[in-house]
Amino acid sequence: MWRIESTLDDARSPYDRRAAMYDRLVRSRLYNRIAWSTSPEDYSNFAAEAFASAEGPLLEVAVGSAAATASLHARSRRTTMLIDLSRAMLERAGRNIAAAAGGSAHVFSRIRLVQADLRALPPPDEPFTTVLGLGLTHLFEDLPALVRTLQAQLAPDGWLYLSGLVAETIRGRRYLDLLHRAGEVTAPKSAAELRDELHLAEHFNTVGCMAYVTIGAAVEVQ
Repeated sequence: MWRIESTLDDARSPYDRRAAMYDRLVRSRLYNRIAWSTSPEDYSNFAAEAFASAEGPLLEVAVGSAAATASLHARSRRTTMLIDLSRAMLERAGRNIAAAAGGSAHVFSRIRLVQADLRALPPPDEPFTTVLGLGLTHLFEDLPALVRTLQAQLAPDGWLYLSGLVAETIRGRRYLDLLHRAGEVTAPKSAAELRDELHLAEHFNTVGCMAYVTIGAAVEVQ
């Protein structure tokens, strides 16, 4: 029905063992409300903005299980590449998209599932008009470098859509502190700190502990 392309010699990833749990947590209204004061619908709504932003090729990085985007991928007519470091995550993403498409394999005629490190992507054969990365910014120490790497995948008039966790509630900060001590995320940042780090004056908002960022291909992030 689908196949996973790979640029990696070693197919293993720490997230391989967590794919099922990750899928459940991202979809859980209770978990997201209690831990992050947000909801799965918020993630899907932001992703929907990215899908609707253009008609050209779309790249979703760190796609995970596509828990928030499977239905969007199933309905979209855009040529799309989905990238994740974990093969198990991509397998689950493929199943979720297929289920959202009613079991039809036709959807994968325009969707590629690629196991790759998003920090080492080669220049695209055809630039993407949209790059989407959900739940991403809290995983990288050097965010300006990440943004520049992803901007390199964009067409000159393309847009980058990113989201990530920020410490905007007492409970959220405590949970992020625990995850940081476990080596799962970088040191917690407030929304203001994230905004300052990316030098953004617009296209930035938060819902609960999730920050949403939109950056043009030509915007310089130092």
